[in-house]
Order: sequence, then C-alpha cells, then structure tokens
Amino acid sequence: MSQFLRRRSAFTLIELLVVIAIVALLISILLPALGRARKAAYMAISLNNIKQINTGSTTYKTDQKGMLPLTLAYQKRGITKVADNSVFGWCTWSFGGKNCDTYWPNSNGKRGFDIEAADRPLNPYMYPEITWDAPPWYTQQPLDANSPSRRSQQAEVFRDPSDKVTHQRQWPRESPGVSAYDDVGTSYQYNIKWWDQLMLEYPQLSFEQKFDFGVRRLSVADAFTPARMIWLNDEYADITIYNADPKYTIRNGYGDINKSVVGFLDGHGAYLTMRPGNIRSSFTNEDYTVVFEDLRLP
Repeated sequence: MSQFLRRRSAFTLIELLVVIAIVALLISILLPALGRARKAAYMAISLNNIKQINTGSTTYKTDQKGMLPLTLAYQKRGITKVADNSVFGWCTWSFGGKNCDTYWPNSNGKRGFDIEAADRPLNPYMYPEITWDAPPWYTQQPLDANSPSRRSQQAEVFRDPSDKVTHQRQWPRESPGVSAYDDVGTSYQYNIKWWDQLMLEYPQLSFEQKFDFGVRRLSVADAFTPARMIWLNDEYADITIYNADPKYTIRNGYGDINKSVVGFLDGHGAYLTMRPGNIRSSFTNEDYTVVFEDLRLP
C-alpha cells in the first residue's frame, strides 16, 4: 500500500507534458491581451499628457496675446540678441520639458540647444517649482553638465510612456539607450513643418523673420482649421512626414507603423497615421495639416 502511494505521488512524463502544454496555451492567450491592455493604458496616459499641455498652452496664449510658447534656441535666460551671437537657431523642444541630458552641452559647440528647463516658456504654467540653478547675475553660464537637476528635476507630463529612443542626435536614425524625454527634455515637440513652406514662399525673409512669421501665423491659425492644425507631435511624426518616399515605414514605440501622438490647436489630441511623401500628401490631408492655409504676411 505504501509503495503504491509513493508511485502515484509523482507526475508521469505525459502528465507533465500536458500541464506544460496547458500553461503554454494560457500564456499564448493571455500575453496578447495583456500587451493590448498595457498599450491602451500607455496611450491613455500619453493623450492625457497632450490634454494637459494643451490646457497649459491655452492659459499661456491668454497671457501672451494668442502666441504659443515657441521660442528660438538661445544661450540662456531670455537672451535673444542676434548681435551678440546668443541665438543658435531653433529646436523643437524649447517650449517646455525638463533639462536635457548631458549630450547637448558637450557636443561640438551645440550649447544653444541645451535649453534649460527654467528657460522653457510653458514650464511656469505646468511646473512652477522648476527654477534656475544659478542666481540671476550668473545668466551667461550654461547649465553644468553634471548638475543634479538634469536627473532630479522631472516633468512627467512631457513623457510619453512608449518613448524609448531618441532620434535627435543622429537624425533621423535612432540612438538607443536614451529616450527623447531624457535626451532633449520632452517626448512631444512642436510642429515646425511650416518652416519648409515659408522657405519656399518667402525666401527673402531673414531667419528670424521666418520664425516670427510662423509663430504669429500659428496665433491666428485657429481661425482656419483648429481641429486639423497640429502644433505638437512626437518624433515619429517628424521622421515620417519629412521622408519623401511614399513607401517609407517606421515602427514607433507602441509597435505601430507610421503612427504618432499629436496635439491640435483646438485642444484635442489623437493617435494618427502620418503620411510620408510629397507636400500635398504628407503636409495636409483630411486628417491633419501642419502647414498654413493662409500665407499672407501678418
């Protein structure tokens, strides 16, 4: 009797294989569902981020006579005089977000694109606790590469949960190991596609005049197509739209092809398929536009 019980206390090989097969089947059924649930949760967070940024931007526009928080890239603390070479150009992350990673202040003189969090005009509306590392009289010094604020100061509303790699360092190739959020301070960057449009239509304008035109035009663009005019998007939108090959594809952090999280001038956000190709197909269509329908000088 005792010998019989000992023999039956162990699984046979067939029973063990059956159990393994059942567990494998359950995993194969549950994993896709869990993946879809995780993706839906991440997407909800991202779209809520867009909503909060849009809300903050609406308040900013009220205070700034309709202007969005878009700025040129300058050396530090509002110094924008072209004469003293403090203007470096424009970068799509200067409007809001945390401090950049250490790459930018140490990269071949690109200090102008290391926009300090306290210099980003939307931040006081989103994170008023973000302050300068240096006292006011120390304005000319860029943020130290080893400053603790590069890690300690966070601005989570600017982070997309699917953001895993940055494309800014080797545009448009990815640089694994660092997210766009950590690299430049935000997963969402402002729409600058209208810049190419102005380059074609108004070549006689200076660099600063073109940028000023674009920012002023955006301030009245809600009179035309606010529900279709994108002003905020992730990196994948830029990569896709700027590619002239209509067959171009790129897989984003959510695992989808040519799709991006975007924010519109009317305040809503969406997850849309962006179109590569020529200006007609990629810059404006029935789902969105990233150029101006009215190009009269303001």
